[in-house]
Amino acid sequence: MDSGKTRRALTSAIRPDWRKMCPLPATVLTVAGLAACTPDQPPMPGDRIPDSEFEVIDPTASPWSAGDRVSLRDLQGRPVLIDFWASWCPPCLEQHGHISEVAEGYGDEIMVLGVLVDDSPANALRWMEEQGATYPTVREIEDDLTDAFWIRATGLPHIALIDADRRLVWHRLGASATGIPDDVLTQLDSILAVGRSP
Repeated sequence: MDSGKTRRALTSAIRPDWRKMCPLPATVLTVAGLAACTPDQPPMPGDRIPDSEFEVIDPTASPWSAGDRVSLRDLQGRPVLIDFWASWCPPCLEQHGHISEVAEGYGDEIMVLGVLVDDSPANALRWMEEQGATYPTVREIEDDLTDAFWIRATGLPHIALIDADRRLVWHRLGASATGIPDDVLTQLDSILAVGRSP
């Protein structure tokens, strides 16, 4: 398969808004590049998301401290909204506002987690000081999630919602002027309702 066909297949599978995303630096979309990012394809709804270990950069709205090591497995038991971002990505600013609204609206019922990609902690902290932070930001130790979601092959921003058992509910490449879709929030409400049941 040539790189053009690979690109079309990837676009169809993830449905990005290419006008509102940033390719990562020096990213070339080739068959070889894709093979390096994932064993076969990005996760689909219902797939279990691999565990990943993080270093905490900004502990805002979390029980952590900067420099702590935490893992995705530690967060099981409540849904997690993951925001893959970087300070050099302009559409990430638009996405940040929408995700902040979700973080403030749902409070402790969900975990919102920013995952910094190919950026320095200093740049990230400066960006968050300017924009305001409402949820914690971490960086991966081994890039398990970054690779699983093909982040370096597709670009930023990218958001993903996983349930309390670490199964993918929904994910999207690119920012959106309308924020998180209503049907996704409805799914999140349903997940939380089940969790509240005796």
